[in-house]
Amino acid sequence: MHKSNHHAVRMLLQKYHDGLPVADIAERLEKSTTSSRRALLGMPDAYIDRWIAYRKQWVAVWCVVVPPENCPKPTEKPNDRARRKST
Repeated sequence: MHKSNHHAVRMLLQKYHDGLPVADIAERLEKSTTSSRRALLGMPDAYIDRWIAYRKQWVAVWCVVVPPENCPKPTEKPNDRARRKST
């Protein structure tokens, strides 16, 4: 069984907010384009942001979703009216 590249790809794409093509990801991680593409396809947080023209071909530019922090819990107590609505 091979080691997954998901974490390395995710960390790299989080540094490049504009995204990167597979070839650039592979080059920066010193991995093959096949393993980089396979990692991207297995990552639910990776998506194709846009397509760019390169040598008369369309190339996908990949990004990852950076989830926001959880919403903070309110510090005040819910009033009776809100409590009645939720039950």
